[in-house]
Amino acid sequence: MREIIFTEEDRIAIIAPHPDDECMFAAGVLLLASDRTDVYVLTDGSHGNKARSIEEEAAIRKKQFDAEMDYVKPHAVYWFGIEDTKLSENTDIAGRIDFSPYSRIFLPWIESLHPDHRAAAEMCISEIRRQGCHAECYSGEVYKPFPLPSHYINLTSLAEEKRRLIRFHEDQTALESVVLSLNAFRAAQMMHLPECRFAECYVKIE
Repeated sequence: MREIIFTEEDRIAIIAPHPDDECMFAAGVLLLASDRTDVYVLTDGSHGNKARSIEEEAAIRKKQFDAEMDYVKPHAVYWFGIEDTKLSENTDIAGRIDFSPYSRIFLPWIESLHPDHRAAAEMCISEIRRQGCHAECYSGEVYKPFPLPSHYINLTSLAEEKRRLIRFHEDQTALESVVLSLNAFRAAQMMHLPECRFAECYVKIE
């Protein structure tokens, strides 16, 4: 695997299907290069807690996301607000994103367990190709691990900050242990880097 190293010239986009995915699979990007990173959130997360109405949950998820963004301070944030679980019915929204300024784009995995993740990856990859964008594109893993990752970000010194970002999303923190356990597992696989204890892994999209 190759380590992802950001430069001052990088212009970065994170495509988050839900308001929390940006820190689940790309916290390293936010923590290492927030001033060069734009975050695109496609859905409102309104189906994230079945104990609430979708209107109540949408408002809560937006408030939690805004608190995280106030903390991490990315270059820009774009909120599309499509209803959670309905992304496959709104594939045209990828056309509202101008991908041309970006040198690196971080996307969900097209084989993810969540249908919104798969839809986001499929529509955005198609639109990136249609626009002729020459950015380096990476898929990030959340719950389902890649068979063979190609790149990583060393999170050893940033694991507690990633935990802090996840905890802004208070009704989604059950995922915290899943995500950080995956990051620890990935680091344990990198025996050539024994000092690495947490790593986010990616597959570069050719």
